[in-house]
Amino acid sequence: MSDMHFKVPSKDAIKSKMISALCLALIILSLYTTCYLLFFRTTGVDITKDIEILYRGEDGSGVVSVRNKNLNYNQRIQEFMDTVEYKVTPNKNLKNGDKIKISTTYDETLASRYHINAINVVKEVTVEGLPVRYENVKQIPQTLLDEVKDNSKKYLEKNMSSILSDDFTAFYFTSEPELENYRFMYRIFLNAKDDESKDKILDIYSITAKGEVNVSNKEEKLETKDETIYYMITYNEINTSGKILKEDIYGEKIIVSGKQNLQKEKDFKNYMSHKYGKQYTIEKIE
Repeated sequence: MSDMHFKVPSKDAIKSKMISALCLALIILSLYTTCYLLFFRTTGVDITKDIEILYRGEDGSGVVSVRNKNLNYNQRIQEFMDTVEYKVTPNKNLKNGDKIKISTTYDETLASRYHINAINVVKEVTVEGLPVRYENVKQIPQTLLDEVKDNSKKYLEKNMSSILSDDFTAFYFTSEPELENYRFMYRIFLNAKDDESKDKILDIYSITAKGEVNVSNKEEKLETKDETIYYMITYNEINTSGKILKEDIYGEKIIVSGKQNLQKEKDFKNYMSHKYGKQYTIEKIE
């Protein structure tokens, strides 16, 4: 029977095995830590931290909407945040200085599954930044009036072809009216008497064009004549925001009776009083 001899491992072999065992332990610990962080650890998520508060309207008639502006969450938190909804109370006829409460709802089942603890689910905010109406025409800054003047000119230049084709009704149907001139007449501030109506600025122009007119009741007998109409450009929602939005600008032909001559200031005042006097205080802008 041959002798059995036990060979003692070398120091290098022992060192190699220890390093391998240590690496394996670190890998196992890393996997455990990762699994814990992903699946078991509860994560606190502040669901009102990154909200953006959007105000619309004016001081005394404001409303609020809320959205989350942060899109840099990890996948799980983003999926959870996509379920969050915001409710604002009160949210009607708000004015600067009012206190509003932003409350939240979210998918509680998803939060539980992902071990998310929603924090700061209610937030109180003071309303600020709502534009204020001007008390009278003297408060309107010249910069805003200059912008109105510039926008009126651009509006007429952009829309003149449709004005000529649609609003000059005295010309024969086959006539193609040609612009002679347009002239600025009045600028008016309509100061609303109630909160529901918006303050406005009106620019009034006379526009003269030439075209063919049928001067005979019996046959087609055309002559070239001039026609003058009055045209009004309205700027809606005038306030301290100083902003003039394209959607707040519109133009229309002024319909007057045959006896009214709006180039006479008395006739113009009577027209404005009849059309707007009940709803607005009418102030001429010099």
